[in-house]
Amino acid sequence: MLLGLLVWVERGEANATITTLPTALWYSLVTLTTVGYGDLYPVTSAGKVIGTLFLLLSSGLLALLIGLAAASLTDRLLPGFRLWLNRNRRWYVFSADNTASRALASRLDDGLVVLCRSKDRRRLQGALALRQPPEALLEHSSAQAGERVLFAMDKDALANERDALSLMNRRVRIYCRCESPGESLPDSVTLFNEYECCSRLYWQTRPWRSGGERIVLAGNGRYARALLSQGLLTAPPGCAMDLFGDWSDWQALHRSLLSMNGIGPALHFHEQGWRAHGDILRNVDRVILCGDDQRANLEALYQIKRYCPTRAQIDVRGAKGLQEAFYFGHAEALFTPETVMKQALNRLGRQMHELYRAQAGYPVPAFETLSDFQKRSNYAAADHLLTKARLLLPEADVTALTPEVCREAAARYEAMTEDQLELCRRIEHDRWMLFHALYNWRYAPERNDDAREHPLMVPYDALSEADRRKDDNAWLLLKTFAKEKTL
Repeated sequence: MLLGLLVWVERGEANATITTLPTALWYSLVTLTTVGYGDLYPVTSAGKVIGTLFLLLSSGLLALLIGLAAASLTDRLLPGFRLWLNRNRRWYVFSADNTASRALASRLDDGLVVLCRSKDRRRLQGALALRQPPEALLEHSSAQAGERVLFAMDKDALANERDALSLMNRRVRIYCRCESPGESLPDSVTLFNEYECCSRLYWQTRPWRSGGERIVLAGNGRYARALLSQGLLTAPPGCAMDLFGDWSDWQALHRSLLSMNGIGPALHFHEQGWRAHGDILRNVDRVILCGDDQRANLEALYQIKRYCPTRAQIDVRGAKGLQEAFYFGHAEALFTPETVMKQALNRLGRQMHELYRAQAGYPVPAFETLSDFQKRSNYAAADHLLTKARLLLPEADVTALTPEVCREAAARYEAMTEDQLELCRRIEHDRWMLFHALYNWRYAPERNDDAREHPLMVPYDALSEADRRKDDNAWLLLKTFAKEKTL
């Protein structure tokens, strides 16, 4: 429209140079692009006003062109060049850019970290932030070279599952943040959630104390249930736990576990909240405030500190507050390579299974072909090695399973009397039976995995001598791992 108006106001002048649409178009182009040859120019007042508009538009057009070029450079060309340079390295690809992703990504230093679907332009040192989804990134020609690892870590579990499914059949190792564990997954896919990560990390750093520790678990959400399950599997003999609130659903799902007497920590369920049981708080050793709502946990801490006389150590799930307590479960500590990828745990579980295969007098399937439950059984046994080391070395503050710790614990085990060895066998059998009871296995004369029936689901005293001595292998693994350079 401006071009037609310019021709209309100019063509009536005798010395006009812009008299046709082609000449007006040429004038507009050289003006907007700031070239300005001077061969064409308006001579009328109205034409000069229109020319002024073209001059003003030229600066905006120039800024737009520079912005588009810069955006293309930063969003396409430079990232593509960086991907090509790192094509032979391991890529850690995150499906979402959020607090959890950045907490984990900041601890990965042996490959290229790529944050997909990123709208946050804050730089994470060494990382590459892209707007595109992981599928598009992993279709890049450079994605076919080195090892590729996908962390599906959106807050939406369904979105993570979609990302995992879309890439499951490619040469990609996948860690998928989900709500609950799955069954019969490919070996290339590992599921995890913050509840289980939190519970494993908590009991590693805040283990049960020997000598009959009594703990209050205040909260009955996802975190509390995960802490209870992991706590049951890592507890030494003689411990007890008080649970407050509505645990009826959990009790209904774990009938087999609750029917066993004298195995694992004693569980005391209280229908009312902890505020109605000040006498219990007065006499326990530890209180774990682990509700799903972090603000409610902090409020409970404030109330206990102010109104409840207690000698208990108080542990709080959530970000650090002003009140004195042990705080755990915040994202920076929770999402780490070990809690998410479980590399040490996977390695231990796999090694334990291979040792079992070598010692068994009958065919045992390879680790990769095991069901999800069987793998979790190996992982639970691997987790308990740390508890075994603590039981064997009560005078030491054992916080991690190292070859040195295994060496000392194995030496202590080999020096035990027969009565002490009998106690160790009982502890291991109770642990094995407790794990299976958590998933509602029960006794039957013949083993039936589909029906969850096993002939060894009986009290230790009912086992044959041969079945009792089988549990020696779980303790002798400490001697095997003592020979390792690293665990």
